Amino acid sequence: MEKLDCSALDVAGSIEELIKNGATVPVYVSGNSMNPFLVSRRDVVYLKGFCEAELKKGKILLFRRNGGQVVLHRLYRSLPDGRLQVVGDGQTECETINKAQVVAVVSDIERKGKKFSADSLTWKTACFFWQLLMPLRPFIMRIWRKLRKFLAE
Repeated sequence: MEKLDCSALDVAGSIEELIKNGATVPVYVSGNSMNPFLVSRRDVVYLKGFCEAELKKGKILLFRRNGGQVVLHRLYRSLPDGRLQVVGDGQTECETINKAQVVAVVSDIERKGKKFSADSLTWKTACFFWQLLMPLRPFIMRIWRKLRKFLAE
């Protein structure tokens, strides 16, 4: 697959149209909000349409913020009023969105040429435990950054 270097906003409309027509669309991850699970410019996510029943805790969603920005975050919880709380794996605070803002869900992930399902037991287990650690994420992320910096020296 050839890399196309452009912003998510540049191609968001095209991606949304393809997904509405039933296509599964591969997109390189950009940005750091989904670290450590998804790495910018290394990992590819496969986006597809969804039914409401697929919007379950732990699922990675592509959604459009009110200002138009397109974001990839994980569903942390569904609220009683029907809204969704989402958070990046590398973040410590949730944001609340409406279901209508969700554009697609991630069906598969490709890393270093190997593709696997986002619903695989290994992936879902790792993500489940990472979500349990939400209260400890600030501490864990500080240690992770220091360790990466140390190893890079």
